[in-house]
Amino acid sequence: MIAFIKHLLNELEVKRQVNKRDKQREYRKKQIIEIGLDQFINKGYYGTSTREIAKIAGVSSGLMFHYFNSKKSLYETLIEIGCSKMNLPPGQGMSPIKFFEQQVRDFLQLITSSPFAAKMFVFMGYAVYNAAQISKKAGDLLAEHDIVSDSVPLIQQGQALGEIRSGDPLALSITFWSSIQGVAEAIALNQNYPAPEAEWILDILKKD
Repeated sequence: MIAFIKHLLNELEVKRQVNKRDKQREYRKKQIIEIGLDQFINKGYYGTSTREIAKIAGVSSGLMFHYFNSKKSLYETLIEIGCSKMNLPPGQGMSPIKFFEQQVRDFLQLITSSPFAAKMFVFMGYAVYNAAQISKKAGDLLAEHDIVSDSVPLIQQGQALGEIRSGDPLALSITFWSSIQGVAEAIALNQNYPAPEAEWILDILKKD
């Protein structure tokens, strides 16, 4: 019985150590991602150095490559994170204008509560211009997550229902999402900036 209890305690200790290492690895990976985001924004892809990222994180270059085997791998991970937020979720029975209202409120809450999220908007805004030249994978991901084009059918539906203003639906989508992008970039650069009211952005689409 005593031997069994000792064995059980040993198993529990091993699990505790494994969980501790897993949490440490997750923390370190998150730290490298956040530092990488800042570096890519401030210095661009080609000006960013994995050596500098490792130095800021307080880890060796070897350990840095344990998490990301190249600068391109880290860049692609950030693109994946950004694209995961660029899918239009199902409207769950909402009218188009109510759906866009919910999107505005969700995005404003996200960028005002998370500096990382606001910075991601800046990063993704830059990525649109050169991601495909840096990485085919990154370029393909961005092409598959074109939230501006994906919003067009919903805007057309709202126009048919008389709740979204008339006009070129693609132009309206560009204006709507560019407004959110601009707000996110401003808040990313200055956390003290106030967020606009959701209705101000929604008025871009809403029929008078």
